[in-house]
Amino acid sequence: MREEKRGQAAMEFLMTYGWAILAAIIVIAVIAIYFRPSTLVSNSVVVSAPFYGVGVTYSATQIQVEIRNNGGEDITAVTPTLSISQPSTGTCTAPVAVDMTAGETTVFTWTGCTGLSSGDTISGDINVGYTRSGSSLPLTSSGSIAGKVA
Repeated sequence: MREEKRGQAAMEFLMTYGWAILAAIIVIAVIAIYFRPSTLVSNSVVVSAPFYGVGVTYSATQIQVEIRNNGGEDITAVTPTLSISQPSTGTCTAPVAVDMTAGETTVFTWTGCTGLSSGDTISGDINVGYTRSGSSLPLTSSGSIAGKVA
């Protein structure tokens, strides 16, 4: 008699909570299908002081990064470099060096990009070399980029 009650309790447990567990698994599967993390990537650029990454756009042939000089002083020979880590085959031609006044915003364009396709998720590191006005000491500001190729 005691064995029957245990079996009955186990069956009631499975029937009661089994449906709830199955429903939770189905909900998680639906969420995973519709909300893939790779589709939720937003275009972003982060650069350390004295610069500020205003925005970034990606295409299969070029990358444009808008950077503001937030340092409060003029800087010369601003030379950004980009190292693309994903996709690993992505390469671009670096833009030319420019001078930036305090508060100025400049769009740097890397052209001739190869290894990028529409829909690719892109990430990489950006380094901005510069020199303060009246100084000969070369400085570097680093940061990162991430987003999706349009």
